Amino acid sequence: MLSYAVIWPTCSVVQEYIENGTSIENADWERAGRFGIFGTFFMAPVFYAWMKYTSRFFRRKNLRTAVTRAIIEQISYSPVAMAYFFFGMSLLEKKPIKTCANEVREKFWPTYKVGAVFWPTAQTLNFYFVSEKNRVVFVSCASFIWTIFMAHMKAKDQDLVIKNEEIGEKLQETKVNEYEKLANEHPR
Repeated sequence: MLSYAVIWPTCSVVQEYIENGTSIENADWERAGRFGIFGTFFMAPVFYAWMKYTSRFFRRKNLRTAVTRAIIEQISYSPVAMAYFFFGMSLLEKKPIKTCANEVREKFWPTYKVGAVFWPTAQTLNFYFVSEKNRVVFVSCASFIWTIFMAHMKAKDQDLVIKNEEIGEKLQETKVNEYEKLANEHPR
């Protein structure tokens, strides 16, 4: 939890710097705070529990076991963690549930595709070369890179999600109005 309390808000600030050249003084500290809260109190405990739980099933330390474990994690844990991230961070931004769900829908697959390459590679190295007591530390280092990417994806097209919802609501309104107009013109 302590490592994520540092890594997650730092990644938010680093991502702003990489993409926008934002200085420390001008960083979005409210956003960094949300990253810190989410990383510390939501992602770290879930991930730690996941690592402890799955280590019971994979006792051997060979390449085949490492690859198998990485693939299983990518199929089972990763999708949940990504959806959890986009939805949870949006909730911390006080967005409506519908907006949170739409953000997951829009950003999940592009993020998952990158994660499907990054995490199995990182986790295979982790499970094969790193001792169990140091695996969470290794993952924290890999998470630094990954969380910068997640911060990028979170910041990407935020306005697009809102615009799409507004367009959808207007379209729905237009359909209802047209239906009512037709119903009034052609009563049964």
